[in-house]
Amino acid sequence: MGIILQLLGLVITFVMAMEALRRFGIDVGWLNPLTFFRRRSWRNKVTTPPLYTLEHPVDVVAVLALATVQTTGVISSQQKAGVQELLRKHLNMNDADAVSLWLSSSHMLRNRPLELTEVPTVLQHSADKFSDYHIQTLKTVMHAAALIEPPVNQAQQQLLDAVDAFFLHRKAAPRTWST
Repeated sequence: MGIILQLLGLVITFVMAMEALRRFGIDVGWLNPLTFFRRRSWRNKVTTPPLYTLEHPVDVVAVLALATVQTTGVISSQQKAGVQELLRKHLNMNDADAVSLWLSSSHMLRNRPLELTEVPTVLQHSADKFSDYHIQTLKTVMHAAALIEPPVNQAQQQLLDAVDAFFLHRKAAPRTWST
């Protein structure tokens, strides 16, 4: 009983000291574990580039199709029109949606080629939503994007192989039980 009273007295003393510091203008809010974890999760959410938080397979297909044509250097108008046509054809989009998806994808990549080490990070959040049909569509669109200006170069082939390796590794990985 004495230990419980001592702990209760310690908690009350700590709370009163924190309140006194707050009244004097000293911010001790960082000691609150609830706000600490909330701020930490918010900081992680804000500092993570949007390219790494794509959750829908359609967005990932568009980004990887753009990354495939970006490996050749500067994107030509033929490549741009070809990728937009692939998005319209394979993702059943109208012209305005295909252009909008192209613009958002190009904004995410910001005229820099996608590194091979970034492919798993780009696919990570949306991988659970990819069905076999989505995976096949992704591979078809990427291969067709690479063939807009033939032949397929080494960087494009490495990008295609990285996507294949990610999904093969994902399929081979043991799954957890779900209820």
